[in-house]
Order: sequence, then C-alpha cells, then structure tokens
Amino acid sequence: MKPLLFVVVIFCALNVYAQTPAPITFDNDEVTQFPSCWVSDDQKNMIKVYSVQAEGQSKFLHADAKNLSVSISCAKRWDITEYPALRWSWRAILFPTGSNEQVKSRGDSVLGLYIVFSGKPFVTAIKYVWSDTLPDGMIFDSPYSNGTKIIVVHSGRADEGTWMSEERNLLLDYERSFGKSNRRAVAQAIAILTDSDDTRSRAVGDYARISFGR
Repeated sequence: MKPLLFVVVIFCALNVYAQTPAPITFDNDEVTQFPSCWVSDDQKNMIKVYSVQAEGQSKFLHADAKNLSVSISCAKRWDITEYPALRWSWRAILFPTGSNEQVKSRGDSVLGLYIVFSGKPFVTAIKYVWSDTLPDGMIFDSPYSNGTKIIVVHSGRADEGTWMSEERNLLLDYERSFGKSNRRAVAQAIAILTDSDDTRSRAVGDYARISFGR
C-alpha cells in the first residue's frame, strides 16, 4: 500500500498555490481527533492510526499502527532553494518488530516523514526515517519506489520515548539524492507514515511542529 502515498499528496498539492512556508502544527486541532488539513486515501483506517493528543499545553500528532500502513499528507508548496532548512520533532515509542527499511518484506518504520516534489518525468520524494536497525546517515532507494530516497536521520532505541528535534538541509539532501540538475524542483507536500504491515506487528510514535527556514 505504500506507493499509494504519492497519489494522495500530489492530488492535494496541485490545488495549492505557492506560499510562504508557515510551520505545520497541531495547536488548533481538537484532542483525540484526526488533524485538520491532513488527508489520506484510506479514510477508514486513518482515524484508527492518527489522532491529535496533548501533554500539558503542547499538542502533537500521535500514530499507532497495528498491522497497518496508512499514510497521511498535507499540501505544502515551497521553493527549497529559498527555504532549505527543514526542522521537526518526533518521538519513537514502540518500534515495529524486525523492521529494516531496505528490505521490502520488512520495510516498516516507527517514524517516517516524506517531502514530496514535483518533477519530470516522475514525481520524486525524500523519506526521513527513525530506523530501528539501519545506521544514521544512510541514503538509499526505497524498495517500493525508485523515485523515493530514504535517509536515516535517527537510529536505534537509545532515545526511545524521548522527544528529539531534527534539522536537515533539504536542498543538499535533494541534490545528494537526485543530482544538481534538478535543483529547481519544488516541494509540493509533507506526508507522514508510521507503519507495521510488513512486519505484522505494531508501531507507535509521535510527531510535533514541522517548520521551514532559510
């Protein structure tokens, strides 16, 4: 089911004009409900997996996937040459059993954040993951799509249960992944995927503020 992600995000993104990239938060969403602005092609299961939760005054997106792979996306169009800095926070709570993002039969992630781009002749994407087994810094083709590069930005269970802040230079990651000749590609959407269908297990994690900068 993972390749269906791109049908959802591109359909939504193409209906959104270019805009200054305001941060994505869950501050105005209702606790226990599916977040506004986000969509999925699996409306039945999206509400089983994703919900807004709160700790004190802070709201975040909670994902709990049991034997499921359900991606959600939020249309967000911006020029990565002007705003290459990508920042977000996430927390790994329960890792899928025996996962390995390089192997199709075990390609689940406790936390996965996609940036989806326009491009010719194909849509491309970068997927940032917190991997249970693969080392930090790995970059490789997704076993589901040659147009998706997976980058491991956090690895292992040492920080399990702890909020971690990440920052990436999206432009550099794009050039490493797809080459400098495609430098003008425009980001079209953000997508999130916490999944456990390949390993037939359970994955639980949280996502917070996603922001963009120079």
